[in-house]
Amino acid sequence: MMDWGSSRSIDPLGPLGPTAQGKFETIELVGPHLRVSGEISLLRFSRLSDLINHNRGFVRLTGAQLLRRNGDPTGLVVPELMVNQDEITFIGQKAQDVSTAETGPIGGMDRPLMERVARELVIFTPGHTLVGTIYLFSETDIATFVDSTDPRFVAMTTVTARSLADRRVISHFGLVLVNRTQMTAASLRELAGGADETGVGVD
Repeated sequence: MMDWGSSRSIDPLGPLGPTAQGKFETIELVGPHLRVSGEISLLRFSRLSDLINHNRGFVRLTGAQLLRRNGDPTGLVVPELMVNQDEITFIGQKAQDVSTAETGPIGGMDRPLMERVARELVIFTPGHTLVGTIYLFSETDIATFVDSTDPRFVAMTTVTARSLADRRVISHFGLVLVNRTQMTAASLRELAGGADETGVGVD
């Protein structure tokens, strides 16, 4: 990416430089064999989803703390942790940590002037059921959604995640970025019976 007005090349995923102030956000990374919390730098991006979907390498966390399966913290903390994107099922943020830039019906990069509509989805991964809101183009049906490969990480808001290994383990997030490669099934929530079995409405 070029900086207009100069010949200097800018890498949006590169370091900010000595005078720039980066924004950090607190996230959780959840995968088949790992659950960890920490801070991530947004670098030159305004939204976490933009950073993650532009990044093709490992995700860098600082102040990373290993969590138990139910989200409780352990005593293991490392100053820096690099996590393979292929091993991330979803990236979660608690409601109080979510930037307002991530929420609301916005257009996509391919069709920026077309408004999206809120749809309630149930998504199954190898380890969890996720129930939340996804903003889709009005003409998008569930088959089109699951067949799409872009963006790799799909944003869901107001999400309830329930462990398939222990259905008593339920977590709530304001924002979740779901790795499409970890999705095993999906349905519109209005077509799914037994909402309590997905974790909705269970404290």
